[in-house]
Amino acid sequence: MKAAERTNDRAGALAEVAKVRDTAERLANGDYPEQADHVRVLAGLIGQLAEQVERMVPGDGGVASSVATTEEDLTPDEAPAEPLDDRAN
Repeated sequence: MKAAERTNDRAGALAEVAKVRDTAERLANGDYPEQADHVRVLAGLIGQLAEQVERMVPGDGGVASSVATTEEDLTPDEAPAEPLDDRAN
């Protein structure tokens, strides 16, 4: 993907994020139809945000495949030897 295409795609993604933010603010202020299914509306907004984040990620956009490694996934050489105990003794 060329730099200009990435810039245009990022600008488009940011514009969509702004629309989602505005919609969320209206919903938070009670500006929604009485018959609205709040869970479905919220799920839709989250889905839209996820799509825009994927558009903004450099590379192939495969966010799910590049999820951060959890401690359980670390090899013994990379994992801490003992759990951290930050309680005062």
